[in-house]
Amino acid sequence: MFTYTQVNSLNETEAHVYNYIMQNKEKVLDESIRELASNTHVSTATIVRFCKKMGCVGFLEFKYKLKDSITTEEHEEQIEESSFVDFINHIKTQEYLESVKRTAEHIKQADSFYTLGLGGHEAYAKHMARSFSHIGYHCFGITDRYYPMPHVLEGQSSVIIMVYDKLIEKFLFDEIRKYKEKNYTIIMISSEDIGVMKHLCDEVIYVSNGYVKTDDICSGIPMIYTMEKIMRELLK
Repeated sequence: MFTYTQVNSLNETEAHVYNYIMQNKEKVLDESIRELASNTHVSTATIVRFCKKMGCVGFLEFKYKLKDSITTEEHEEQIEESSFVDFINHIKTQEYLESVKRTAEHIKQADSFYTLGLGGHEAYAKHMARSFSHIGYHCFGITDRYYPMPHVLEGQSSVIIMVYDKLIEKFLFDEIRKYKEKNYTIIMISSEDIGVMKHLCDEVIYVSNGYVKTDDICSGIPMIYTMEKIMRELLK
């Protein structure tokens, strides 16, 4: 509702009013200008001056804007809560649970095990590798498209888990082709539909039914949860 420039223009007394309003938004909607002035121990003139610095003609317009701000925040909270509820429901589905179990079986039978994370997923690939190695399944995290990977020898099995990102889809197609040619078992984990690419992978785990967001930030919880879910299957 308030911009940095507006808040930065407040003097100490007006900043006190600002803090009170931020902590009592619903209450302020029902207060008169005199009640707000009394509760913040300032004059009504200070309240009017504060409202003007916030881009409003007076206190009445300020309350309208405050109401709109509260409504927007409540709507965003509902969307955020809904995405987490969808995630909880998704991880209970048979499709999700079976894909996790199949992935664990691939890893158990593998002679070697890798993770691949490109772009913004490099840290996650390294984290996965360390976590799997910690429970006894030695894993190497790859973050370089040009890393020289050996061919999988006949009679052996090697698994690589890739993290999907639509922004680097072309690169992932190239990586799938490269690892397929070297006989790797490819497991893709994703928060969104990967389209025709799913036919090129040996297993696909959809960690959630669409991105789980907190404000404009995509939550990493589904990815972390799925990694830990696979680890639990490996330890059974």
